[in-house]
Amino acid sequence: MENSAKDTILIGDQVTLKFRSNILKGEKFVFPDMKNPVTEGVELISQPITDTISVDGNSVNLESRVVVTSFDSGSYKLPSFTAYKFKIDGTVDTLNFEGGELEVTTIQIDTSSFQPFEVKDQMNYPFTIKEVMPWVGIILFVVLLLLLITRTVKKIRERKNLFGKGAELEPPHIIALKKLESLREQKLWQKNQKEFFTNVTDILREYLEFRFEMQAMEKTSNEILSELSVLNLDKEVLKQLSELFRIADFVKFAKHSAETEECEHAVPMAVRFINSVYVRQIEEEKEAEEKENKPKGGV
Repeated sequence: MENSAKDTILIGDQVTLKFRSNILKGEKFVFPDMKNPVTEGVELISQPITDTISVDGNSVNLESRVVVTSFDSGSYKLPSFTAYKFKIDGTVDTLNFEGGELEVTTIQIDTSSFQPFEVKDQMNYPFTIKEVMPWVGIILFVVLLLLLITRTVKKIRERKNLFGKGAELEPPHIIALKKLESLREQKLWQKNQKEFFTNVTDILREYLEFRFEMQAMEKTSNEILSELSVLNLDKEVLKQLSELFRIADFVKFAKHSAETEECEHAVPMAVRFINSVYVRQIEEEKEAEEKENKPKGGV
């Protein structure tokens, strides 16, 4: 019997626990459904699935797989898992598989080397003057007013709280992850899928506005994905984000009823995207620092 489970994962990621066993031809192997959560802090994503991996004469080698995840960082001792082998003579053997330990980590922020960066200028897109000429004066006034209000509010939040003391805001990815965790605990999708997917995508849009300064709350899903596609982000993570937005749009606008698995994977997919963006941000900052500190005029 073998457990080939990975022992360390990022918060919100999934890990497959694998258990191997052996039976004789004519015997029956049963791995019963497990309770959820598996243990406090570790949740079950899929029930045990058992496949035959090889047959050697009268011997059959089996592999059972269980997928779990966790949204809380820490070390977890997984319980032992029980399966049953029904032998040809009518007796039943109980098989116990050791669950092992699972370490769930979150991205650590190196505050000692953190350096604030200036806010980038607002990205502007060209307009067709001929189409908007009658309203250009009003639009310019409103845009300037909104920019002034946005910058003022942002500075107030960064430097002052309501009592005039310095206020330290949490990084955008931490705020988003906390909101997603709170939403997951509510299990809102079981009551109202439309409201659930609206909340998931709104949290992502707010995060994108803070992280990339794009007007994500005012853009369609396709417009957001189009802007993200030109950034140096993980292609697989972007593909998962595209699938999440597609399901959310169907539920919100086409009265589509999402599958249980699609609902359960929505928050982990959003968490995985945010973690991926933050990892890339750290890498870019490190590359910029190394480039800045590199001696000039070298051979």
